[in-house]
Formats: sequence, structure tokens, C-alpha cells
Amino acid sequence: MEEPNRLKYSLLNSGVASLTQMATIVIKFIVQTTFIHELGLRYLGANGLFNNILMLLSFSELGLGSAIVFSMYRPLALGKQSEIRALLALYRKAYFYIALIVGLLGLAVLPFLHLLIRHNSLPNIRIYFCLFLANTVISYLFAYKRAILTADQKDYVNLTNQFIFTSVQSVLQIIILLIWQNYFLFLIIQIICTLISNVTISRLVDRRYDYLKQLSDSTLPKKDLDTIVHNTIGLIGSQIGGIVVFGTDNLLISSFLGLLSVGLFANYTLVVNALTGILNKAVGAVTASLGNLTISESKSHVFQIFQRYIFINFTLTFFSSSLLASCLNPFIHVWIGQRYLLTELTVLAIIANFAINQMRQPLINFVAAYGLYSRIGWKSMIEALFNLLLSLFFIAVMRWGIAGTLLGTILSNLLINSWWEPSLVLKYGIQEKSLKYWWDYIGYMVVLTISMVLNFYMSKMFLWRGFGGLLLTVLISFAMDLVIFLLLFGRKKEFAFLWGMIRQLLARFKKAA
Repeated sequence: MEEPNRLKYSLLNSGVASLTQMATIVIKFIVQTTFIHELGLRYLGANGLFNNILMLLSFSELGLGSAIVFSMYRPLALGKQSEIRALLALYRKAYFYIALIVGLLGLAVLPFLHLLIRHNSLPNIRIYFCLFLANTVISYLFAYKRAILTADQKDYVNLTNQFIFTSVQSVLQIIILLIWQNYFLFLIIQIICTLISNVTISRLVDRRYDYLKQLSDSTLPKKDLDTIVHNTIGLIGSQIGGIVVFGTDNLLISSFLGLLSVGLFANYTLVVNALTGILNKAVGAVTASLGNLTISESKSHVFQIFQRYIFINFTLTFFSSSLLASCLNPFIHVWIGQRYLLTELTVLAIIANFAINQMRQPLINFVAAYGLYSRIGWKSMIEALFNLLLSLFFIAVMRWGIAGTLLGTILSNLLINSWWEPSLVLKYGIQEKSLKYWWDYIGYMVVLTISMVLNFYMSKMFLWRGFGGLLLTVLISFAMDLVIFLLLFGRKKEFAFLWGMIRQLLARFKKAA
């Protein structure tokens, strides 16, 4: 694919991803605010716990979806319809069995659900869990239709579909909460909207890719099947590792501290995950274009794009983490009240964890673009073991509460991911031995740390109240960060590229207006 088209689809996917994510965030805040006032923190904690349990059960997917999407990049670029049909046929069959396995494992968890909840006081909790499980199983049955849009750089279609049905679902759930305060109906609406959303996207894909209507007779050549199996085996470790790292926080908090603590933590994770979602959609939306890039461009050109990609991600992470440091606690205070605040140590751990994870995103996307799954499995397994043991030590032995679970993730990221993932991409993907990445990364992390600490303690100096005070804090934080950023990075060639891209986008918007 030519560079202009690749850039066009990257910008379109990133733009739609960011806009729909921001709108979705507003909707989620309204839903969660209503949820807290009508049902309380224990039900909110149950929501978070169920999500973590189902994330753990999703290990049966074992990364097969990512391996198949990666395998679609080349046939899509070359227009090989028979290969695409065969890949989708495999995807459909595999995900049917995955849905079946997740459903059975979920039912097997039911008798032991009470062991994961300290001081449980919620009635009908097993029924609620079954509804959560049904929603997850339904989403698996249609995943293969969404995959073709992602691989073909048309993820904006997926995102628009999800946004529309998320909005409808949220409006209906708010009405149910306000009138009936009924968690059962709340979950039923979620299932119905998930089903209709998936059926709609399935029909849309059939219209756009009419050659995909007949999948039953399609078979995949043995060579291609061996490649998928090879990548999937490599992804097993990565999948299990990722599930343990990101899917155990609420389980540990629920087991050692109870559902109320999970509920308090959920308010912070809603804010942080909202910001994470915007950044990951914006940064991750170009993964399919990166896959195309690695196939069609020289190593030197790919390394140049890699450097720019890292810098753009750092820029977003720098301003986002600084904003969280100055405004996270004040926002929670203004939003739902002082009694919902967590300790300073916990808040700092949440922000640090966010920043470190965001700095990983370009590496994760390049691993996906190059299909380096077979080389990352052991890393993820080791990371998961370190994370679980450290988190258990800090929460069970040191009794550091919620902060302890996060500290385990932070240390495993710094001790393992910060050097393993870039080494993998540079050596086996880009095949570049330059030390520039490492010097840049160290500099970026130092600047991030200083900025977060400055912003966190700067915000405590002000006694402004309400959303007006919060807005003033945001403006002061942004002005301070902008000065620091321009002084330190204004002369970098990557900054010149970023500024040129911003000017180009502004010119297009001005012309369109």
C-alpha cells in the first residue's frame, strides 16, 4: 500500500477511535455516577470482580485472534481472496469452541465464587455472574467478522458500531437504574445490546466483503496453518502473562480487602482506563498500517517511523500522566465526594502504573505488526510470575492495600518489560542496533517522573473548589508541562515531524470547514 493511503487510514482510524472513545467516556461517567448513587459500591465492586474473573477465563483464546489478524495483512495487501476466506473460516470455527470453553469454565467457577469475595453481602451473586458470562460468550461468537475490518485498516467501522450500541445500552441502563434500581435488568440490557451490535456488524461485513459469504468450503494451505499455529504457540505465554498481570488486581483486592475496596478502586480505574482507552485507540489504531509498512518498506525507513511513533506516544503519555497527577484526586473529590478518595500512595501508584504501561504501547504494537509472538511468550510468563508474587507479598505480607497490588505490576514492568520488549523489536523486527532508543527512553522516563511529582504536589498547593477550581488546575498544569516539553524537546527532529503533522491536520480541518 502506498504511503498516502497508509497515512490516510491511520489518521482516520486514530481520529475516529479518539472521538468515539472520548464520547464513550462521558457516557460511562454518567452511567457509573448513576450506578453508585442507586446501587452502591458493593455492586460496583461486583462488576469489577466479574470482569477480572472473565478476563482470567479468556486464557482459552490463547492469542489465536491476534495470530489470525496478523496472517491477514499480507493476503489483504495482495488481494488474495481465497486465503482471506480460509482464514475467516478457521477463525469462526476456533472461536465457536473458545466460546464453548469459556462458558463451561465460567459455570465451573460458580460453586467457588464466594471464596473470592471477602465479607460478601450481595444476594443472587451467582445469577449476576451467569449474566456477565453470557455477555462474554455472545461476543466471542461474532469476533471473526470484526477481525477482517481491523486487518483491512477499516477499524473505524467497528468503532462506530460499538459507539452507537454502547450509547443506546447506556441510556437504557440509566433509565433502569433511576426507575427500578435493578442490577438484573441492568445486565440483561447489556446482553441484548451486545447481541444486536454483533449481528449488525456481521451483516455489514457481508455487504462490504461479499466474497466472505461462503466460508464453509474454504480450507487453509498447510504452510499458512503451520504459521498460525507457530504464532499462536508463541502467544500462549503472552496471553496468559497478560491475563495474570491485568486480570488479578480486583481478585486480590476482593479476596483480601472486600468488595467495598474494589468499588473505591473502580472509580479511579474508570478515570484512568478512560484516558488509557483514548490513547490506546489513537496509538493502536495504526497497527494494521504498521503491519503493511513492515512488509513493503526498507528497514531504515521502518526505524525512522519507529522513532517518530515512540516520540508521539511519549508526548501523549507526558501530558496525560501529568494531567492525572495534578487532577485525579481533585476530580474524584469534585465528582463523587471526599469519602471516595484513596490514599496518596495508592493514587501515585495508579498514575505511575498508567505512565509505564503507556510507554509500552508502541513496542506492543510493533510486536503485533512483525508477528513476533513466538519470541515473547516466555517473557510474559516470567512477567506474570513476578507480578503475582510481588503483588501477593505487598498486599498479604506488607499489608499495603491497593497500592501493594499496583506496586507488583510497576516493578515487573520496570525489571522485565522495559528492556525485553524493545530488545525484541529492535533485534528481530527492525534489525537495528542503534543505541538511540535506549538513551531516548531513559530521558523520557526521567522527564515523566519529574513532571508527575511536580504536578502532584503542585495541585495540593491550591484550595480551589468545584469544577471551576479543577479547570484552573488543568490550565496551570498544562501551561507548566508545555513549557517543560518545548524546552527539552522542541529541537528534536521527531518534534519537527509531529508539529508538521499537526499543522497538516489543522489545514485540512480549516479547508473542510
